[in-house]
Amino acid sequence: MDPFVLVVDDHPETREMLERVLTLEGIRVRTAGSVLRAVEALHDGSPRPALIVTDLMMPQTSGWDFLKHLRGEPDLQALPIIVITGAEPGEGEELADVVLRKPFDPLHLVETIRPLLLSRSTPN
Repeated sequence: MDPFVLVVDDHPETREMLERVLTLEGIRVRTAGSVLRAVEALHDGSPRPALIVTDLMMPQTSGWDFLKHLRGEPDLQALPIIVITGAEPGEGEELADVVLRKPFDPLHLVETIRPLLLSRSTPN
C-alpha cells in the first residue's frame, strides 16, 4: 500500500484545502476532524500513515497533547509530524519534526512532505 498522510484539523475548510492540495500533488491523504478521531484511526487496525500533519489549536484535546501521545507510544513515536499553527513559538515544538506558521504556502508544505514520505517508503 502506498504511504499516506493523515491530516488532523478541526476546521473543515482547512482539512479540505490540505487534502485538495496534497492530492493534486499525488500524495494520498486521509483526514480526521479531531485528535480523538485521529487517535481512533491510529488504533483501529487500519494501515498507519507515513506522516501526520496537524493543527495545534483544537477543541477538547489540543494538538500538543496529541503530539505527546504520539511521542509516548513506542509504535507511533517515529512517525514524522508536521505542525501547522497560528500559535506563537512555544515550549513543546521539539515534539514536531517541522513547524509551519500560518499563513503558510501550501507548495512549501508539499516540498516539506515529499522527502519525509520518500524516506518512509524506502526499504531500510
